[in-house]
Amino acid sequence: MYLGIALDFIKKRVRQFQEKKLNEIISKIQFHQYMKNQLKQKLGVTNNDITSKIQEEIKFNDKMIELWQRNEEKLRRQMSEMED
Repeated sequence: MYLGIALDFIKKRVRQFQEKKLNEIISKIQFHQYMKNQLKQKLGVTNNDITSKIQEEIKFNDKMIELWQRNEEKLRRQMSEMED
């Protein structure tokens, strides 16, 4: 009986941790999407010297978005597996 209660407690704690991490991941995705959009807007009003640097920053933000989206998918899979 105590083991069942302890397992439920641990599952609840793990779930809370996973939800916190998921929120952090979503926040990071939103941040990098925002930065990417801001940089794209700058591209329209800058000269050629700055354009290549902005394009590099856009590529960086694209990579970060992909990375955090993969992390989000992985965490969501883990969360659904725990529910089963």
